[in-house]
Amino acid sequence: MDDTDWQRACVAPCDRSLVVSGMLARASAPGMTTSNVFRIQPGAGPALVKVEGGSESARTLGVIGLAAGIPLALGGTALFSYGKVSDRDGLSVAGGIVLGTGALVLLASLPFLVRGSTSVRNGDGRLIARAGSFGTWQ
Repeated sequence: MDDTDWQRACVAPCDRSLVVSGMLARASAPGMTTSNVFRIQPGAGPALVKVEGGSESARTLGVIGLAAGIPLALGGTALFSYGKVSDRDGLSVAGGIVLGTGALVLLASLPFLVRGSTSVRNGDGRLIARAGSFGTWQ
């Protein structure tokens, strides 16, 4: 499903009656990381959904940090290893610096990824959707 397939059903705080049986839903707001798709539990009566919205800009910075930090760390490891194997101290030092820089960028991206994570819980407090955190990219 892409963004054009979705229709807004309700704006928070939602106090309208909605028929949600069999429908997919997701939580979305300007500047918030959109949640993954979820279903609301079937049954009569109100369905309570609690959304803890994450910052979309923080998530973007975190993803950029990952995209930059991983190749830096891998490239630094390769340079460092090659320098050690070929007994070239200059390459080892350069590789260590690049590896350290990549590691710092990766570590710096983690708080942004956490701050950019959106979670949705049902009325029982059970997690029913998440987006933006580790391994749950939308």
